[in-house]
Amino acid sequence: MRKLNHTHGGNITEISKRYDLRAEDVIDFSASINPLEMSKKARQIVIDGLDSVLHYPEQFAETLTSQISDFHGIPEECILAGNGSTELIYLIPRVFKPKKALMVIPTFSEYRSALELVGCNTDTFLLSEENGFKLEVERLIGALEGKYDILYICNPGNPTGALVSKDAILEIVDKASNYGTLSIVDEAFIDFVEDESVKKAAIERPNLIVLRSMTKFFGIPGMRVGFAISSKENIDRMMVYKEPWSINSLGSIAAIESLKDTGYMEESRRFVEKERDHLFSSLADIRWLKPFPSVANYILARIKNGGLDADMLFDILAKKGLLIRSCTSFEGLGNRFFRVAVRKREENERLANGLRQVQ
Repeated sequence: MRKLNHTHGGNITEISKRYDLRAEDVIDFSASINPLEMSKKARQIVIDGLDSVLHYPEQFAETLTSQISDFHGIPEECILAGNGSTELIYLIPRVFKPKKALMVIPTFSEYRSALELVGCNTDTFLLSEENGFKLEVERLIGALEGKYDILYICNPGNPTGALVSKDAILEIVDKASNYGTLSIVDEAFIDFVEDESVKKAAIERPNLIVLRSMTKFFGIPGMRVGFAISSKENIDRMMVYKEPWSINSLGSIAAIESLKDTGYMEESRRFVEKERDHLFSSLADIRWLKPFPSVANYILARIKNGGLDADMLFDILAKKGLLIRSCTSFEGLGNRFFRVAVRKREENERLANGLRQVQ
């Protein structure tokens, strides 16, 4: 039996032990979490609501679902909350039982892992570095041609940071519908460019499921909150297979309060855009690096130095307490790519300085 790939960033405890560092001295660029951390209002309500853990949470996070509905303008019956979007990634193949899938790569490894558990065969559609990892819409539509039960697109791309426009996504989804292909659009990082979300279209298109994460933009990865948006019929089908009580009480109240804090959201977008531009410029000035433009809170970069790979760079920087995400495990990239999260200016400068010292 093939071992599933669960390689991800954010392993501070493991890394600090391996390199004999204090966890608090490690700056984590490997996990792409909001550098402003969680909303102060959400933090306070979690502290005040600690006693909520003395009781069972709502079976299917009904209050959170209502808040998501109000915030996004989506009917409640078209929303299914989950223990992070990852729970829903694993739920979808169990519900729809695809036999053959197409994944746009490089992308999040859990799609393939979830598909393999139900015996689904998976083909890949490789994005080109020469094209800046931009999706060629007509080429993808041509690749579908009735061959696939399900299609996976992450938008913005993870780890590329490249954005596919809303119109282009819907063109793909509508053509896929003609072939009977279910389209999964993972919008885990779309909060940074919310206007490009296809969430409203998912209500009316039976072959579209949109996945959203609240762990990245809202800075609560340990709370595990995400949700799916689709037609009422699809959500009803998914609900049959959905385990109850998968969202804990504190995660639910943190997510609800986060959605109310519009000031935090606006500040987060402004902050990330400014710091991302500054970090990109810093990386571009390092002669042996090629960073790729991004609309999210992370940047993908390629090592041009022939004697260095991403795992070697990871080791060099980890010894300095700087944790990056080697992209060696991302299908379609190889061992010269790495991803870094956008953090606060002083931390970003430490990373840039650490990279400049690499020979």
